[in-house]
Amino acid sequence: MLALSETLTRIEARIAEARLDRGELLDVTDLSRRTALRESEVEALLSGAAPVDEPVDDRVRSRVRALHEAYLARTGMRATDVCKEVAVRLGISPEWARQLLLGKKMPNVRDLTELARFFGVEHGTMFFTDPAATVLNRELDRVLGELEGAREDRGPLLQLATRHGVVTLALRAGHHLTPRKQEALAVMLEGLLSGDGEDEGVEAR
Repeated sequence: MLALSETLTRIEARIAEARLDRGELLDVTDLSRRTALRESEVEALLSGAAPVDEPVDDRVRSRVRALHEAYLARTGMRATDVCKEVAVRLGISPEWARQLLLGKKMPNVRDLTELARFFGVEHGTMFFTDPAATVLNRELDRVLGELEGAREDRGPLLQLATRHGVVTLALRAGHHLTPRKQEALAVMLEGLLSGDGEDEGVEAR
């Protein structure tokens, strides 16, 4: 994997080349949610600032708390119910689970491994223990892969056009879609162009 600075340089080059929306691709709030890093950390790292070297215990507790808050927001569950579920999963008391999820207590390796599984994060305990720059770089490497993959295969929209014999796909002038938006649009158009025969008179041109 590239260093964070090089990953950012290549992403910036792809953004400029394809005239993409930087604010959408490098959205601080979204990256914070996906990495469990504080928005201030993400913003500083994106700006090229030197990462702050914080103790591992602080990283772990902060990221567990962030994942817990995101889980509550995503599922709509009550905090007490999540605590009970985690307590059963880890074989601990609901009160100890609450302390862990609030970032007030430091989980041991076994509990941290189970928390990684519970929250469905990749890379296991490293998600919690790796330095902020490493965690962000992993996520940006995924973004870069999508961008460079889109350039190599010329994107899902062009693939769809080729399959269905579409001659022209015209977007509003100056409007450029990110790879994820192209994929979503391609899925929608695929459904329309591959209908079950209800609109046999409609042809892609």
